[in-house]
Amino acid sequence: MELDFVRIECEIVTEVNAQLSTALHNALRDFEQHFRSSSCADANESCARCDCLVTCPYRIVFDQRLSSDPETVRRHQKPSLPFSLYIHKAGVGTSTCTVGLVIVGSALNYIELFHTTLIRMVDAIMCAVLNPSKYEVRTYSLDYQSCRHEITYPASIAVDAILLSAQHILQNTVHCNTIRLVLQSPLRLLNNGAIAHQFDFAMFFRSQLRRCSSLCAYYGAGEFDLDFTGLSDGAQNVTVFDDRIHYTQPAWSKRLNMAGLVGTVKCSGLLEPMFSLLLLGSYFNAGKGATYGFGFHRLEGL
Repeated sequence: MELDFVRIECEIVTEVNAQLSTALHNALRDFEQHFRSSSCADANESCARCDCLVTCPYRIVFDQRLSSDPETVRRHQKPSLPFSLYIHKAGVGTSTCTVGLVIVGSALNYIELFHTTLIRMVDAIMCAVLNPSKYEVRTYSLDYQSCRHEITYPASIAVDAILLSAQHILQNTVHCNTIRLVLQSPLRLLNNGAIAHQFDFAMFFRSQLRRCSSLCAYYGAGEFDLDFTGLSDGAQNVTVFDDRIHYTQPAWSKRLNMAGLVGTVKCSGLLEPMFSLLLLGSYFNAGKGATYGFGFHRLEGL
């Protein structure tokens, strides 16, 4: 099993107001269109009439084409998109906020396009909301410890970006029996077709296990060599305590389909390798809408 990925962040230095916070969160869905504009020679041309369908980066990244292997389709069905976005510290009155992007597996072939798209999206948001002279953007590549390494020459990002490895995380993470989970953007997990209004560790763990294994199968090299049944059963026995998670509507949206679980919770009784799997999954967000910033969270071993 191999799955490499890169984590990039754009730090925006400015005073964040309510209008900007709302615009940042709502604009993540525009990433696809910005990517198409960045990669397509004629973004106004219909894809159906394009002669570059086979080699087009936009189609390759966003097609979500099913595997030719029936077993892979049976296990994972339609793949997730090979990237995830997130927003960090966009609270009103803060002096900085961050728009992050994680690029996964084979999509790294187009890392320059992803980087250009991220910058283009951020600039479009800022120019629409603020005077361009009132903000500054710095771009970083992050390592395993989330330490930032500034990208001063965007043209060299394919060389300078720090490559992270799923295999390294799974093999080198020290196991923790007890964790603290911090949900920083709405987590939307489906329970019998409806969005869950209460946190359930087993549901969360299984969702992350499916997400990580699907990304690896479609965009990496091979499947996870894990006891899926045993881990799923063991997740039922994990104890949840100090539960401060609640279902809420985010301040940056009035739409009902943006509501989800936010807050903190502690969990104990994790089996190996649950912690390392959840740590890996934290790079890719969680739940419904994970690609576009929902379910952004962090884990702390206790």
